[in-house]
Amino acid sequence: MKNFENEKHLLNYDEIDELHREFLDIYNSVDSSSIDSYIQKLTALLQQSKRHFNVEEELMDKYSYPRSREHKDEHRKVLAEMQYFINNTNSLFGKKMLKAYYNEKLGDWFDLHLLSMDSDLTAFLKKVENGIV
Repeated sequence: MKNFENEKHLLNYDEIDELHREFLDIYNSVDSSSIDSYIQKLTALLQQSKRHFNVEEELMDKYSYPRSREHKDEHRKVLAEMQYFINNTNSLFGKKMLKAYYNEKLGDWFDLHLLSMDSDLTAFLKKVENGIV
């Protein structure tokens, strides 16, 4: 699946790095031979992501992060996607679509979001904490 790689995933902001590790721990714990495991893990990731995004968004608001609207929009988009696939597991086709989303999109989205939006957020937060902004 997807391991936490320091050179790729570590943002050196402990609170957010821990949330990212937790996301990947859940993501990687799926039993790839069980469609029910995919449903359970995506449901767990949805709940974890809501908490995770809330932490990030509170930091954005607290420190007036200038790109918060775009970042929050991205959070809402992925939460809606997760919920959509969970809601459509009442058919075999829906379950297969959830599995495809999990395997083919969610992990790549995580990397891209972390490397673009979250890295920008943590760089901003570090500047604020160091009195640069």
